[in-house]
Amino acid sequence: MTTYHYLLLLTAFSLVLFSCKKDKDDNEQELITTVELHFTGPGIDARFKYEDLDGPGGNAPVIDTITLPANTADLNCFIHVYDRSKNPAVDITDEILEEDKEHLFVFGVSGPAAPAIVYADADGNGAPLGVRTKWTTGQMGLANVRVTLYHEPSDKGNLGNPGGEVDVDVTFPVLVQ
Repeated sequence: MTTYHYLLLLTAFSLVLFSCKKDKDDNEQELITTVELHFTGPGIDARFKYEDLDGPGGNAPVIDTITLPANTADLNCFIHVYDRSKNPAVDITDEILEEDKEHLFVFGVSGPAAPAIVYADADGNGAPLGVRTKWTTGQMGLANVRVTLYHEPSDKGNLGNPGGEVDVDVTFPVLVQ
C-alpha cells in the first residue's frame, strides 16, 4: 500500500468515527424533580407536590401535606411528573403515558386514616399503571402515602415487588379532615 492509500484509508476512518452521532439511549433515566398529585372530586380540587429541584443530595426536598375530606369516595387523583431543573420545565408525564408498559406507580399506605387507593388506568397490556387512581377516605386523622415510580418493572402483577429501577420514591404525609 502506498502512502496515498494509507492517507485515504485514515481519512475515511476519521470521517466515519467523527461523523457518527451517538443516539440517545431510549432507557436513559430522566431527572424527576417534581411529583404533583392533583385531586378532584366531592369537596376538592387541589394539587400537592414533592419537589427536589437540585435532585438527589443537596437541599432537602419540599413535600406538601395532602389534605383530603373525611368519609369521601371517588376522589380522582392524577399524577404529574416534571423535571424542573431545565428551563423550560420538562413534563415527563407524557413520556410515562406513551411508554406505559415500561412504568408503574405503586402506592403504600399506612396510619390510622390511611385512604384506600385503586388503579383507574392500565397499560397497553391491561396491567396497572397508576397515573390515574381513585382514593376513598374514612375517618379523620393522619396517614402516610408512599408513591414509588418503577421503570421497566419485571412483574407488574406483583405490586409488593414489581422489580425494575426506581425512578422516584416519596412519602407524602396525609391529613384527613
